[in-house]
Amino acid sequence: MEKDIARVVVDEKQIKDKLIELSKTLINDYQNKEWTIIAVLNGSLVFLADLIRLIPFSVRLDTIDASSYGDSTISKGEVNIIHNFKIDIEGKHVLVIDDIIDTGNTLKKVLADIKKYSPASLKSCVLLNRSGRRQSKIKPDYCCFNVGDDFVVGYGLDYNNKYRNLPYVAVLNDECYRRNCP
Repeated sequence: MEKDIARVVVDEKQIKDKLIELSKTLINDYQNKEWTIIAVLNGSLVFLADLIRLIPFSVRLDTIDASSYGDSTISKGEVNIIHNFKIDIEGKHVLVIDDIIDTGNTLKKVLADIKKYSPASLKSCVLLNRSGRRQSKIKPDYCCFNVGDDFVVGYGLDYNNKYRNLPYVAVLNDECYRRNCP
């Protein structure tokens, strides 16, 4: 995989340091509240796993599967909720965690769907914010890093369901998109 990397955008240390900082903020904001995290599959799983291990109190957890990319590097614009969460969130404090906000369409749709279940509060948290391609007027409540318009992989983010296991966020060599790197 290393040969496929053009450049690292966010390295391992930056991610670790930012997670510690974010966890302190979340601990302060959600302490003494019945807190539920709903993670958007699959990209947020690495981010979620590392983050919740830094939280010293009980957290309810569920997932939602939503997609707008398919096997492309560009959002198709249409958001599909493939699998919804199962736990009761009425009157609970809910934080939606996603890997990246790009057009904003996925996060907007997910938040609108969750809001129908009457949570006490609803906020969003993303690892990466790519505001240059935003189509929906939406801003995450918590964000770790702002990134440019390059398509990125690693730390949960993928290209054709590959590269999720990289411990950093990177841009692939252009050749990978032409030959569909293994």
